[in-house]
Amino acid sequence: MNIKASIVRELAEAAGFDLVGFGPADPGDHAQHFENWLQSGRAGEMSYLHKNRERITKPHSWAPDVRSSISLAFEYGSSETRIEGGAKVARYAVGRDYHRVLGKRTRWLREKLEAEGLSKGEVKVGTDAVPILERALATQAGIGFLAKSSGIISPEKGPYLLLSELLTPLELPIDLPAPGSCGSCTRCLDACPTEAITAPFQVDARKCISYTTIELRGSIPKELRALQGEWLFGCDVCLEVCPFTSKSSRGSDKGNQLPPELQRHSALDDFTLVGILGLSAADYEEHWTGTAMRRATRQGLRRNAAVVLGNLGDEAHLPALCRTLEDPDPILREHAAWAIACIDPSCKALDDRLGREENPTVRSAIQDAVAER
Repeated sequence: MNIKASIVRELAEAAGFDLVGFGPADPGDHAQHFENWLQSGRAGEMSYLHKNRERITKPHSWAPDVRSSISLAFEYGSSETRIEGGAKVARYAVGRDYHRVLGKRTRWLREKLEAEGLSKGEVKVGTDAVPILERALATQAGIGFLAKSSGIISPEKGPYLLLSELLTPLELPIDLPAPGSCGSCTRCLDACPTEAITAPFQVDARKCISYTTIELRGSIPKELRALQGEWLFGCDVCLEVCPFTSKSSRGSDKGNQLPPELQRHSALDDFTLVGILGLSAADYEEHWTGTAMRRATRQGLRRNAAVVLGNLGDEAHLPALCRTLEDPDPILREHAAWAIACIDPSCKALDDRLGREENPTVRSAIQDAVAER
């Protein structure tokens, strides 16, 4: 069974994707690059990558009948990335959870391919939640070229791209590689706040703000907290400085200028930065459903908020941070102590808590804060 490439492209566009390309199902040389990255330890605590290493690098080990991949890209935008109080959110997370949005579109495309003659179960779909090297497939399918930041840049759409893919038994014609490259540009390397882009095409996730604010559980390393700046969830710096952002058609759009799925999630307007610091479990479940920001967990969002408040340095935030010193969660107490020290290390709440603190990590954090006097 085969389906014309033109029909597949028409269906992908009807599904709402901005770019579609055909490539091999195997990640090629990118697999060894991924293996080397894992072995270097730069994946941090993302143990699921190690667990699924073989499935990620060898798709045929779990999808033996696939012959080609359909790579899809959706351009996201929005310049409304701030939360009241000063925090910033990565652009892709401003609207509805992209896993849901793109997952629905990708499954719709699969259903249409099945209606064209493919058997159920033959097509494997993925949207950042299955063991597939998405950027490798996108590069090989001509969606864009690999950036020095390790992202994908489309020469016609820019770097703000969300990727999705289907592994199929179809014999589709392989698309040509996307034209262009980063050339001699090093803006992303130069601008990275934490120097997480250690060399062209080399990223140490352990230092990346997108990792520490989203994937990392527990404490953010102390040496990275000030460098986090105002980023509550994720980081867009390497994208914002990229010259190819000029190609983005949605990068400056706001409100109703954006498709519904990219318009601001209500939680970003219903909660201030201080409100997120004090976010209750009930409010988290009621108001933060349907946003990719849940990936950070309630604890992670509150922890991140404490760091941002410390970096903002506004004394008006001290009462909220002092209340957080009494939180049952030691991670929150630790980061609140750090934030208070950034604003006013002489704050008496630190001394009061130090006399009662039993957790050794938090006690050490408070002692460090007091030592700043």
